[in-house]
Amino acid sequence: MSRKNHKMVDDRLLKTDKSFSDLKMSQREKIAGWLYEEYLSMFKANGNRYSKRFDNVILSNIYDKIEQAEIWLPYGELVRYYYSKKKRFENCALKSAEM
Repeated sequence: MSRKNHKMVDDRLLKTDKSFSDLKMSQREKIAGWLYEEYLSMFKANGNRYSKRFDNVILSNIYDKIEQAEIWLPYGELVRYYYSKKKRFENCALKSAEM
């Protein structure tokens, strides 16, 4: 049985079930940097306290940047990656707040 997981978008063949690890290293580093910068700015803007409502704002802002950079990544993969790195972002933000 054939599983079709590609579609044509703007004369390009895109993989619809792409995972974060399928991206190029430079794209992964760029997205990770954007996520950390956005998390840190939201963290500092709220007086060094985290709130769960930040997650949707951070993810939507970063997904807009991803679309502007013309990187094809499903939104679910971005969410999964963000939640896997969120504790690390929080620890780094707390360390930078102490300094």
